Amino acid sequence: MASLTGSSADPEVLGGDRGDVVVVRVGDVVAKAHPADVDVEALRQRVEIAAAHPELMLPPLKPLQFVEDRPVTVWPYGTPVSQADPDAAPWEESAELLAKLHSLPVQGPVAGAPERIVRAIKALPPGLPHADVVLEAFQVLPPLDLSGRALIHGDWHLGQLVHRGAWRLIDVDDLGVGDPVWDLARPAALFAAGILPGDLWARFLNAYRETGGVALPTSEWEALNIPAQAYVVQMAARALVTGLQAVEPLVEACRRIVATHGYGDRG
Repeated sequence: MASLTGSSADPEVLGGDRGDVVVVRVGDVVAKAHPADVDVEALRQRVEIAAAHPELMLPPLKPLQFVEDRPVTVWPYGTPVSQADPDAAPWEESAELLAKLHSLPVQGPVAGAPERIVRAIKALPPGLPHADVVLEAFQVLPPLDLSGRALIHGDWHLGQLVHRGAWRLIDVDDLGVGDPVWDLARPAALFAAGILPGDLWARFLNAYRETGGVALPTSEWEALNIPAQAYVVQMAARALVTGLQAVEPLVEACRRIVATHGYGDRG
């Protein structure tokens, strides 16, 4: 992977142990090995979409590569969003990028947003404290809407943004055709769970609307409610497994989801 970057600097593995994903930085270049079972043709299309829209997404440095049969993408390094000062995070800039992405011609494979939530639930080991609450919240959710009407990122959060001359979206793994409301649903979930302050959510949402974003043709919560609840469930499941996020407010939000919904068939 390091040899693909063309740099002689010492390679550095980013992100720690991420299971079937390996990200290596070498100087000013980053190489990412994708899961062995990834849909290679879909990934190739996603890389090509990023290359075609460098004003919105960090463009790849090379077409899709392979190392020992693993697909590898190669990208310029960008400075990530600082976690030290949430108020100073690029809320408006990120919302503008998403609104412009959603206005592009619909193309590519199906976006991966809802499937990520299902995978998080399947990865939740039984017996963990509060796992029963999270599983119950998932079970009472209505079917998740897979219909597509825009080009969406599919896994957006502030960690999917870097600065290299300007702010750009990164990580094409779930890029594709889907409902654009899914790109707004994670910050909506954090706001509804009491984790994201209301003024930051308002800044993000207002900037999205002012840039012509198409995700919310009706009242915002009519469209966001179920996707936001689904992301609460996903984040709670991941927090229980990794311990990288505060568990208590997410578990409490899962309890509210259970109290809100009756039981029905899962989609």
